[in-house]
Amino acid sequence: MPAPGRRTPVTLLDVLLHAAEETPGQVVVHVRGDGGEHTVTFAELRDDALRVAGGLHAAGLEPGTAVPLLADLGEDFQPMFWGALAAGLVPVPLAPEARRVGPVWEFLGGPAVVVDDSTAPLLAELPGPVRALRLGALRESRPLRSLPPRNPGDLAFLQFSSGSTGTPKGVELTHEAVLANLRQIRTATAVTSEDVVATWMPYFHDMGLIGTHLVPMAARLKQVRLEPLTFAKRPARWLEAVARHRATLLSAANFALALAVRRVPDSVWAALDLSSVRLMLVGAEPIAPRVWREFTAKAGPAGLDARAMLPVYGLAEATLAVSVPPLGEIAAPLCLHRKALGRGRAVPAEPGPDAVELMDVGRPVPDCEIRITDEAGEPLGDRCVGHIEVRGPQTARGYHRSPDASATAFREGWLRTGDLGFLNEGRLCVTGRHKDVVFVGGRTFHAPDLEETVARTPGLPAGTVAAIGSTDPDTGSDRVVAFVQWARPDPATALPVLDAAAARVREALGHDDVRVLPLPPGAFPRTTSGKLRRGEMRVRFEAGGYAAVEERLAAARTEAGRVGPKEYGSKGRGSNEDGPKESGSKECGSNEDGPKEYGSKGRGSKGRGPKEYGSKGRGPNEDGPKEY
Repeated sequence: MPAPGRRTPVTLLDVLLHAAEETPGQVVVHVRGDGGEHTVTFAELRDDALRVAGGLHAAGLEPGTAVPLLADLGEDFQPMFWGALAAGLVPVPLAPEARRVGPVWEFLGGPAVVVDDSTAPLLAELPGPVRALRLGALRESRPLRSLPPRNPGDLAFLQFSSGSTGTPKGVELTHEAVLANLRQIRTATAVTSEDVVATWMPYFHDMGLIGTHLVPMAARLKQVRLEPLTFAKRPARWLEAVARHRATLLSAANFALALAVRRVPDSVWAALDLSSVRLMLVGAEPIAPRVWREFTAKAGPAGLDARAMLPVYGLAEATLAVSVPPLGEIAAPLCLHRKALGRGRAVPAEPGPDAVELMDVGRPVPDCEIRITDEAGEPLGDRCVGHIEVRGPQTARGYHRSPDASATAFREGWLRTGDLGFLNEGRLCVTGRHKDVVFVGGRTFHAPDLEETVARTPGLPAGTVAAIGSTDPDTGSDRVVAFVQWARPDPATALPVLDAAAARVREALGHDDVRVLPLPPGAFPRTTSGKLRRGEMRVRFEAGGYAAVEERLAAARTEAGRVGPKEYGSKGRGSNEDGPKESGSKECGSNEDGPKEYGSKGRGSKGRGPKEYGSKGRGPNEDGPKEY
């Protein structure tokens, strides 16, 4: 419910206009890489946005036109976004990388693109002439006074899925859907006017734009923002800003917690005061219980309340938020029996080799429903693993210009998310992505479990692990490959560790053809939300893209007189009950063999985007996502 005396927004633009009118002096604080700060009031942001809108109108852009927005800095993106809305346009926030912009730009029919001085040069990498509208010039225009009328059911903006390369998938979000999710989030997290948001998340990602800018704008909150690149280079800057501004609301992805654990020195942790933090919402990618524990062990002594950290679930097709745990809980991993989970049943277990840990992501936000279904779309019972489906006022109306994809994902009011999970007395637990499943001998295993098995290998450096499955084109047998982050490994040290990691996976799977390959940090492609692009790595592997790595390892083994794996064959030894969980639903639902299309029809990217768009990331090295 809106606060007393506040007007209820009808369109998304009303959020800014009302905030600037009612709390003109409230601020957005932009923290520089050197720790300096630049403050913009809500009134100043509104005035800036109306000037940008005037420039867009003068440029002849018709209301309803989709316009890509490319900005390096949040303080430039904000007037771009609100200015496009004020001009009646449909903003399209994109990561400023040619390989991501190019496919979307072509898909939209080659529209004009709004750029700043830093992002303008990348347009030269796109095929054909591009009309660039520079933010600096737009800001010098006369403010637009007569705003084009927009209706609640009109498109507010397009949210291209974080893996959008090759064949883009633009989520169509209406004004009423976005406003509904803003209300849901504010209610579920009990936002008050006293809250302060501190964020580093990019605005071209739903959690960054909606969760850390639109929600606090609707609630008239002070916002403290670091650039994603600043966070990736020095994550301590974020935590220091939290302490300095007494921030109460934070958001982060799993990789960010791991980055803070690795990169923030103990001396900085010792000097931090995080006691002001009321909530820290963790989502955007699978949450590793091991990383959760490591972060809480560091942040707890710095004053972070154990009840503050909450694992949450959402996706672009539902605007952002789907589920949030009840406030005041201390989140802890669920411990489930691995063998039972492999048969599609969630059965509690004691910690140990026969158990797997997963995070409970809470209950649906208000006015939202969640159900679990089998392959045929029939609902499953409690603690049965299946497809997660969502229904509520925040769901998108479909994918832009993609009727077939829309018909597949949006069925009779329900959104099939592409994620797998189960419900336990109304609470959701996500077990993995539908497309991130590895086939072995007719069985299916979730990639994150294989990756955790590898990560626990003694002597393996901390860092990214990515597991994929692939079919040998000559024999038709299954191959499993785990890529580990290891820059310039010394063969004498690395070979025993890599072989031990491969042995762990073989034992877990009961399958011989397992390879573990070391890669430098920048070799792990990610989506704009930080999720591993395992499908792209599988395509590269099958194209021989990692053959040189295998050859170097083979040569090192020969020189060291070390015997590597002798049999990359198809002789499985049968399922090992202590190995990673298998998906399927023999005990729950109607599909006795479990989902059949796992690993072959993912709803995300189909691999690498067109080569002409290049591959040089504009962000940091992949200790954090290149796109951030």
